[in-house]
Amino acid sequence: MKQNLTTVQMSKIQEIFSDRVRFNKVERVVYSHDMGIMPEQIRAMIGCTPDGVVQPTSVGDVIALAKLAKEEKIPVVPRGAGSAGFGGSVPAKAGIVVDFVRMNKILDINTETMTATVEPGVIWNNLEKELSNRGLTLRAFPSSSNSSTVAGWVAQGGSGYGSYEFGDCLQNIVSVDVVLPDGQLKTFVGEDLHQVYSLCGITGSIVSVTVRAREKDEESVSLSAFPDMQSASEFLKALSEKNVPLWNVGLSTPAYVSLKQKALEHYVLPEDQYLVTMVFPKPRRSSVEHPIRELTTKYRGKIMREKLAVEEWDDKFYPMRFKKLGPTLVASEVVIPITEVAAFVGEIERKFKGAFALEGTMVGHDQISILGFMLSDERKLGFPLAYACALDVMDSGEKHGGKVFSVGMYFTDRAKTFYGEERLKNIWNFKQLVDPEGIMNPGKIIPISMDKQSPTKMLSAAMKVANAGSGLIGLAGRLLMKWQGDDFTSPLDDELTDDTFACAQCGYCRNVCTVFDAIPWESNSPRGKYFILNQYIKGKLPMDDEVGKALYPCTTCKKCDSVCQIRAHNAHHWMALRYEFNKNKLQNTGLRIIRDNVLNTGNFWGVPAEDRLKWLDVPTETHGKIAYWSGCWAGTIMDNMAQNATRIMDHLGIPFVHFRERERCCGLYLSLGGYKKEFQNLVRENLEMFKEAGIETIIFSCPGCYATFNENYQQMALEMGLECNIRFKHITVFLSELIADGRLKFTAPLSNTITYHDSCHVGRWFGHYDEPRSVIRAIPGIEFREMEHIKEEGLCCGLVSAFDSLPTVAQSGMKRVEEAVATGSEYLVTNCAGCGSQFNATCHAMGTEVQQMDLTELVARALGIPTMDPSEKVGVYMAQCVEMLKDSVLSPIVVPAEAKK
Repeated sequence: MKQNLTTVQMSKIQEIFSDRVRFNKVERVVYSHDMGIMPEQIRAMIGCTPDGVVQPTSVGDVIALAKLAKEEKIPVVPRGAGSAGFGGSVPAKAGIVVDFVRMNKILDINTETMTATVEPGVIWNNLEKELSNRGLTLRAFPSSSNSSTVAGWVAQGGSGYGSYEFGDCLQNIVSVDVVLPDGQLKTFVGEDLHQVYSLCGITGSIVSVTVRAREKDEESVSLSAFPDMQSASEFLKALSEKNVPLWNVGLSTPAYVSLKQKALEHYVLPEDQYLVTMVFPKPRRSSVEHPIRELTTKYRGKIMREKLAVEEWDDKFYPMRFKKLGPTLVASEVVIPITEVAAFVGEIERKFKGAFALEGTMVGHDQISILGFMLSDERKLGFPLAYACALDVMDSGEKHGGKVFSVGMYFTDRAKTFYGEERLKNIWNFKQLVDPEGIMNPGKIIPISMDKQSPTKMLSAAMKVANAGSGLIGLAGRLLMKWQGDDFTSPLDDELTDDTFACAQCGYCRNVCTVFDAIPWESNSPRGKYFILNQYIKGKLPMDDEVGKALYPCTTCKKCDSVCQIRAHNAHHWMALRYEFNKNKLQNTGLRIIRDNVLNTGNFWGVPAEDRLKWLDVPTETHGKIAYWSGCWAGTIMDNMAQNATRIMDHLGIPFVHFRERERCCGLYLSLGGYKKEFQNLVRENLEMFKEAGIETIIFSCPGCYATFNENYQQMALEMGLECNIRFKHITVFLSELIADGRLKFTAPLSNTITYHDSCHVGRWFGHYDEPRSVIRAIPGIEFREMEHIKEEGLCCGLVSAFDSLPTVAQSGMKRVEEAVATGSEYLVTNCAGCGSQFNATCHAMGTEVQQMDLTELVARALGIPTMDPSEKVGVYMAQCVEMLKDSVLSPIVVPAEAKK
C-alpha cells in the first residue's frame, strides 16, 4: 500500500498529534470510504486511501496541521462521521484525513436566543438530548442524527426532519468558525455562509457551529394512506396551499413499505398504498387535525390508527432496515419540485418495476427530497451495472426540474445545476483565493472544467460515460443481477459474511460502542470491523496480526446490536471471529495464560480447587434438581457473592447441589480465546456431570457463566450431538421469582440510598431489567435512584477489554462510577463479579463516597444474614489481573522448535 508521506513529514505530524495520529495499513483502509458502496472499478480511479489519519482535540491542533499541510503541500480531508454516501469525506488524492471525533464538546446552550454552539464532532442526537434538558429542541436535523455530526451536515448540506417548517440545514445555522488553509481562524455569518456551506471542507476545516433551536413541545403524529401517487401528490400540494402548520411531512411508496416490513418481519401497514406521515407540536393539534382529515378524505385517502403513525415515526432513523435483504443497496437522492413528484415517482416505478423503493421528506412547502433504494449485491459481477441505476434516477429527477441532493466527489459534473452558475463561480474564486495550492479536500465540488488539477478526472470521465447510457445499463444491470451465478466464496461462515456486506455503514454503532468511546479510532467501531472483514473476504487484506488486532477489541456488551439498522448479531460475530484467529495461527497472549489456568486448575485465576471453597459454609447436595454454579470470579475474587447466594438458599430451606472441587470453568475464556477443541471438551465434561447429578435447573451468580451456558453450550451441544435440556437461571431472576411466589420475605428493613448497574450479560443479552429492580423495590427502607444510562442504554463496565486495552477498562469504569456518584447514592449495586470487581476497585481508587455492593449482599442484609466485605480481596486480585494482562495482545502463535521437530 503506497505511502506518499516522507519519514520527516510523518514525524512533524506526530509532533502535533502524538498518539492521535495513525499511519498503519488498517486504519488507513477504514478511513478510505464513507457510507456509500463504491464499485471497485471506481475506487481504483482515485487515491481514496489516505496516507494517515489525525484526530485533533483543539482549534490549535487544526491550525498547526493547516500550516504544516500548506508548507508540505499535503492534501487535507476533513471528516465528520462519514455517514453520507457522496464521497465528500473520502480522499481523492490520499493525504491526511482529519477525523473530528474528539472535538465533541457542546460549548454553549443559550435558552434566551435559543441557539447552541458546538464543536464539529458533536453528534446531532447527543445535542438534542442536551437541548431537551434545557427545554429546547432542534428545529431541523438529518435522518442520520444517531451518528452524523453537526459540522458534517453543514459541510454536506441538505435537508432533514423539520425542513418542512424550517427549511434546509443552511436556514438553521447562525455562524460557522473555520480554520482556513493558511491557518487563519475565520467566522462566517449571513451571506458569507455560502463560502463554507455544503462545500465538503474545500475552503477550510469547520471547528465550531452555532445552530438554531426552538422551544420543546410534545410531538403529535398523523398518518394518511392514499390509493395512488397522484392522490398523495395532490394531498401534499393542498397541505402547502392551505398552509397547514406542520413541522415535518414524509412520503413512503408501496415498494419502500413492503421492503421495510419484510426486513422487520412486522406487517402492519398496507403495502399497496402511498403513505404520508405528518408531525407537528401537540399544541397545534386543534388547528391541524381538521384540515388533515378534510384533505385526506378529499383526495381518496384514509387516516391510519394513531398507534401505527407513532410506530412509523419512532422508526424514522432506520430507513435502511431492508439492506439485510440485499445485502447491498444502490441508493440515489434527488430534490424535486412538489408539483413534479407524481410524474417522477410514476416514471421510476414504471422503469424499474417497483425495484426502486422510494421515500421522501418535504423541504419547505414546494420541494421534496426523494431517497431511493434498490437491492443489489456488490459481490456479484453485475454490481457496477446495477450501480448505474442510481444515475438514471438522478437523470429523471433533473428532467422533472430537480437536482442531486449533494455534489460531493461523484457529481461534480452536476455542480453547475446544483449551485447555479453564479454561485459556483463565486465558490471557485473564493477557493482559489484561500487555497491556491488546492490542499483542502481536492477533487470535491468543483467540476474538472474549472479545476484543471482535479484528481478525479478519470472518475468524472467514467461517470459521464456511465451517465450517457445509464437508462440502458441500469436496466441491463438489474436483469443481470437476477440470473448471475452465485459463485462468490468467503473464508467466513455464511451469516457473518452476509452481515459484513449488509452492514449499512451508518455509524450508529460508533456512538454507543464501549471500545470506541474509550479509544475512538474507526477500526475500533463495529462499522470499522465490518469494513475490515469486507476487505479480508475480498482478499484485499490478509488475516495477519495487524488485521487481527483491529478485529479483536470488543467487550461483548451488545450495545451495537440494539442500534443496528440490519439487526445483526454483532457481539456473537466478534466472538465467533476468535475461532477464525486461531485458524490463522493468531492468539491473545493473555487468554493463552487463562487457557493454561483453566486446563490446569479449572479456573481463570489458577487457584487450586481445594483453596476456592473456603466461603462455602452451608450444606449442599450431590444429586438433585437444582444446582448452584459459583464460577471463577464469583467463587474467587468476589466470593461473598457465592457465599451470599448459598446462605440465602439455605436460609429459605432450598436444597441445592454444588459440585465443589469438581466445578470447573464454564469455558467462556476458552471460547474468547478461540480454543474450540478445549472448549468442546469442557462442554462435554460439564454436561455429563449435570446429567449424572440429575440437574434440571442451575442458578448462576456470574452473568458470564449464565450467558455461556445459555448460548454457547446450546450451540456446541447441537454441533456435538449432545443433550442440553437444563434450564439456566441467573440469581436475580431466581430471587425475583421467589419474591413473586411469596417464598422470599424480608425481615430486616434497611435505610440506604442505592443505584443499580445493569450488567451486559444479564441486561442486553437476556433482557432481565425488571427482575433485579423488583428485588430492590421489595426491600423495605431502600431508596432507589436510577443513573443516567440504564437498561438497554446502560453503560458497560469495560472489564473484558483487559485482554487488549487496560486504558479502555479504566475509562469505562470511571465513567460509570461518575454516573453513580451523580445520583448521590451510598451504594452502586451490581449483579456480576466482573462488574462488581471493576467498580469496587474503581470506587476505592477514585475515593468516592458511593461504594460497590452486590445485589445478593443487599438481599442477605435484609434477611438478617451476615455478609463479608470483599474489597481487600478484590484489590489484591485486580492488581494481580493487571499484572497478568498488562502485555496482553493478539500475536502470531509461536511454535517451539522442538514441537516442530
